[in-house]
Amino acid sequence: MFVFHEKFSDTSGKGIDRVNGFQFALQAKNQISIASRKCLDGTYRFAPYLEVLKLKGRGKAPRIIGIPTVRDRIVLCQLNRYLAQLFPDRVPKNVAATYVRRVAEDLSKSSQEDTWVCSTDIKTFYDTIQRPRLLNVLGKRVKSKSAISLLSHALQAPTVPKNTQRHRQSEFREKNGVPQGLAISNILASIYMQDVDEAMGKYGVTYYRYVDDVLMYGTHEKVHAAFSSLQRRLQRRGLGLHSLTSGKSQIAPLSKSFGYLGYVFQGETITVRDSTIEKLIQSIAAKFSDFRHNKAKRLERFKYLNEERLKEIFLLELNERITGAVQEDKRYGWIAYFSQITDLELLHKLDSAISGLFSRLHEFDNSAPPGLKKLRRSYWEMKFNPHGGYIRDYDAITTIAQQLDFLRVRGRVSDEETLTDEQITARYKKYVNHNLAAMQADEGAVY
Repeated sequence: MFVFHEKFSDTSGKGIDRVNGFQFALQAKNQISIASRKCLDGTYRFAPYLEVLKLKGRGKAPRIIGIPTVRDRIVLCQLNRYLAQLFPDRVPKNVAATYVRRVAEDLSKSSQEDTWVCSTDIKTFYDTIQRPRLLNVLGKRVKSKSAISLLSHALQAPTVPKNTQRHRQSEFREKNGVPQGLAISNILASIYMQDVDEAMGKYGVTYYRYVDDVLMYGTHEKVHAAFSSLQRRLQRRGLGLHSLTSGKSQIAPLSKSFGYLGYVFQGETITVRDSTIEKLIQSIAAKFSDFRHNKAKRLERFKYLNEERLKEIFLLELNERITGAVQEDKRYGWIAYFSQITDLELLHKLDSAISGLFSRLHEFDNSAPPGLKKLRRSYWEMKFNPHGGYIRDYDAITTIAQQLDFLRVRGRVSDEETLTDEQITARYKKYVNHNLAAMQADEGAVY
């Protein structure tokens, strides 16, 4: 029950059973008791995961994410903790920006001509992991038959589209791959790649792998040898790299630009790739379209709001998307992810583009309001002063009264509405989780 209350009691996400954390709470004690017994006796079975398609851009197949039921999320969370204890060296510790910072510091001291860089990625990484091999690797440390059985069933559960009829669910079962979106997905993929990662350090190159993105640099000869070795090692494990002729892998001197984790390195300049910039603008523009097209509906639905209040709320929510946010000392948002760029002119251009979007809104006299926040200031605040007040700091909201005040300012509670403390907290967490999920979507657009 502790895990449920700690992580899932206020979740709004629903699996195939269409039950969220609030609804599951009504039956949590009984459901968790049954799940615990079945996990121990080896009879627990996961429900099919609900398919969510995550777009990766024009011309690219979407990433398929599986959403487990709340009950299965609790079990998977415990499985993840179990694996972390057995494989502490494979727990993903570094966020992508940490890798980028290390690379930037290292390459700043390297010769532009004598240092060669290989940037590449593993094709359909999660989908092509060989399950029998993965379970064999796991079995070297996981001695519990019940745990191995549970992991095996978690891998076998199909990821199905919404409204798939029960008798057709088995059609979506795959023989290989690790479903994406599960609590155990990242650590299982990391365990699968452990011997590869360790071997690549012996080639005299600097080697980084973040999920499926690989970066190596060193001398011309050693980088080419390392690339060939990595190809062979992955092939033996059912995986593969994009070829050097595909345009998705390259080996070139440091003087030539290259991309890694959504960043673009151009000599001494670190910037963001064009497609990622475009996705951010599209994401921000969508908020403007939503305000313009749904204003009348909101005024009809929320009688206690008027046009001026809607304008205030729109600007507050827009500013939060621009600055990002902090919660439990974790930083969220586009500017938080790209905090390692040195191309500050890009931020000026983006601020200008966002200001220009107000030309579409007559409610703001077709011009950006004085209270509009800026990416260029958010960049410095997020790096050096995240709790200073410019960035939305959810850690500063600690009491029920503060939660209620926040909800009223954001138009989520009317002045006449009476709520219990539990209802206030539930509504507050649901709204905050929605905001943070949107910021994480902006971050995720880099892949």
